[in-house]
Amino acid sequence: MVSFFKDKSPAAVFGLVIVSIGVRAFFWKQSPSIVISSNDGLIYYLLQNFSALPGNLVAVIYHMLIVIQALRLNYALNDARMFSKPAYTTSLAYILLTALLPSWNNITAALVINSMIIWLIYRMIRLYNTQKPKTLVYNIGLITGCTVLLYFPSLPLALVAFFAVAFLRPFRFNEWIILLIGIITPFYFLAGWLFLNDRFYLFTDALKIFHLTIIRPVNLLVTIATFAFAGLVTIIGIFMWQSNNGKMVIHARKVWSILFIMLILLLSTVYYMRDAWPNALLLATVPAATFVSNVFFYPKRNIGPALLFWLFVALIVYVNWFVIKI
Repeated sequence: MVSFFKDKSPAAVFGLVIVSIGVRAFFWKQSPSIVISSNDGLIYYLLQNFSALPGNLVAVIYHMLIVIQALRLNYALNDARMFSKPAYTTSLAYILLTALLPSWNNITAALVINSMIIWLIYRMIRLYNTQKPKTLVYNIGLITGCTVLLYFPSLPLALVAFFAVAFLRPFRFNEWIILLIGIITPFYFLAGWLFLNDRFYLFTDALKIFHLTIIRPVNLLVTIATFAFAGLVTIIGIFMWQSNNGKMVIHARKVWSILFIMLILLLSTVYYMRDAWPNALLLATVPAATFVSNVFFYPKRNIGPALLFWLFVALIVYVNWFVIKI
C-alpha cells in the first residue's frame, strides 16, 4: 500500500483521495462541522459566515482542503529536493496525522491556517537562491503577520521566520528589519483602523488570549496513547532524517532544521493560549508530516511502512469511532 506513494505517479493523487475518505469513513455516521472560538483570532469572523453549511457539504470541503494541503506541502518539499526522489509519502503522512483526533476532523481555524503555514514554508524554501531577497523577506514577514493575526496560536511562526532568514540567508541587518516590518504591517493597519473608529480597546483586549493552561483530557489514557504513538513515529522520522542528512545538499539540510524548530515551537502553544487545546496542535501536523514521511520513504523493505500505515488506520478508527472525544 505505502509503496504506491513512494513514486511520483498521477495515480497516487487518486490514492490520497481514497485514503482521506477511507480513514474518515465515520463521516457517514456523523458529518464534520465548523468549530470556531472567539479566541481564535480574526479568522473567527470569516468562518462564522459558513457555520450554517449542511454537514455533507462541510465533509466535501474538508476532504478538498486536506488533500490540497497535503499536495501543496508535498510539492514544496519535492521542489526543494528534500528527498532523493519525488514521492507522495509526505502527503500520505499529513492525511493520516490530521485524522488522529476527533476534534481535528472538523473544519477549524487551525485547519484553515495550515494552508498559510504551507505557503509560508514554500516561501522560506525559496530564500536560499532568490534573486530578490528583500521582496521575499518582506513577503515572508507579511504572511507571518497575517497568519498570527488570523489565528493567535500561530504566534511562534514569527520566531520561525527569523530562524529561516538566519539559516538560509547571510546575515544582513537590513533584511532582518524588513522582516520585522513585514510582520508588523498587518498589526499596524488593524491598530490604525481600530483607533480611528474608537475601538482600539479591542486591540489591547486581544492580549487576554495569553493564559497559562493545564491540559485535562477527557480520556487521559487514550490521549496519552495517541500522542505517544504519533510522537514515537515522529521521533523515528527525525532519526532517519539525521542518518540521511549527510547525503543531502546544504539547502535541504537547512530547511529540515527550520522544520524541526517549527515543530518544537508549534507544540507549545496549547500551554499558554486560551482555548488552544487541542485544535492548535493541528498546526504541528504540518512539520510533523515531513518527518513522519521519512518513516514511509526510506525503508527498503515495505513491511515496516505497511505495518505503520495500518497501525495509523487502526488508531484512527478506534479513537474516532469508539472514543469520539479527547
